[in-house]
Amino acid sequence: MLGSGRVLREAWLSSDPFSAAASALGYLYQCKYSLLAALERMDGSPLLVEIETLDDVTFPQGAEPMELLQLKHHQGERRPDLTTANTDLWSTLRVWCTRLVAGELSDDACLFLITTAGCADDSAPALLGISDRDVEKAEELLLDYAKTSDAVSTQAARKAFRDLKRAQRLSLLDRVRIISEAPEIDGLDDRLNQRLRFVRPSKVDYVRERMVEWWYARCAEHLSKKRPGAINSIEIDLKIESLSDALTADNLPIDVPEPSDADLGDVGDSIFARQLSLLPVSGTRVLQAAKDYMQAFSQRSRWLGAELLTVGDLADYESDLVSEWRRRFTVMCDEIGPAAAEEEMQREAKQFYKWFELEADFPIRPRCTAAFVTRGSFHILSDQMRVGWHPNFESILSTAIGESTA
Repeated sequence: MLGSGRVLREAWLSSDPFSAAASALGYLYQCKYSLLAALERMDGSPLLVEIETLDDVTFPQGAEPMELLQLKHHQGERRPDLTTANTDLWSTLRVWCTRLVAGELSDDACLFLITTAGCADDSAPALLGISDRDVEKAEELLLDYAKTSDAVSTQAARKAFRDLKRAQRLSLLDRVRIISEAPEIDGLDDRLNQRLRFVRPSKVDYVRERMVEWWYARCAEHLSKKRPGAINSIEIDLKIESLSDALTADNLPIDVPEPSDADLGDVGDSIFARQLSLLPVSGTRVLQAAKDYMQAFSQRSRWLGAELLTVGDLADYESDLVSEWRRRFTVMCDEIGPAAAEEEMQREAKQFYKWFELEADFPIRPRCTAAFVTRGSFHILSDQMRVGWHPNFESILSTAIGESTA
């Protein structure tokens, strides 16, 4: 979901000091990182994921200790290092101090502050990393700052930290792990790819992109309470399995939704719609044809863009469709004869189109059986005048198109 979007995003962030882009990017980072964090923890045992409950990301207590993750995303090359006085650090400590006093943290809860920034030397954050830790020195530096600073931005956090008993502060900091220099949002892709180790290397980018799209939507459902409760890791496993299964030699993924009426616009002047006007069929059927056309066009473009299908594959498929159409079209024209009245031609053409709408079944791959692919591909061919429904579609439409372009 990135690429050129990253350039636009950076331009937006740098050009409008009042925009909420940085906050929005932070939420996207939070969701995307939560997927990575879940994949890193999945080992076959049940895993639950929560977002914006006790913390930015929470892995509730089960067989393993509860884990709380605070995420801080800073975009760009000039990112301030975490210091003892850093507001990111203190805003995080305030959350954890409040949770501790409220009794919402288990005694063995693991607390992670994950930031794209670095840690300043000889600072409290530097002493609370994964290695070379010194909890007592970090507590001393933080408490000194909490007592002497008059910064308004950290006032509430400093009070919450001071109000803890020393044993509580040490116990809290002993469970804190500060992970600095984490990848920015674009840099998470490589780490996600590494976690999708059961996916064929040539397809891993596609699977990752679809996983992230699905995960954003799943997080939205979780946050809006449309699907209340924690997200179960079983859902992640099943999604990966579904995507991988769709990438076998006899299948293709279906991941483009049917367009809404508002997406279609005016289709009346399109060739495929003119083809239907020769029968004629109802506006409702024309609208459905337009949806099949757009959905198939988008899905085929997506397959080509992801290199799941080649231009040659698509050309072969269209050639097969034209052959199947020609066989039935020739029979229809032969049975009604060249001297048939217009009313009879329309009646037979409607029956031909009805067969196409309800029965035509020519999957592009044996297990890729979504009907809109066949129907939409036929409409694409119809729009190119390679197939048609009325016995005289070529002569009628060629004349009409010629007159409209003259």
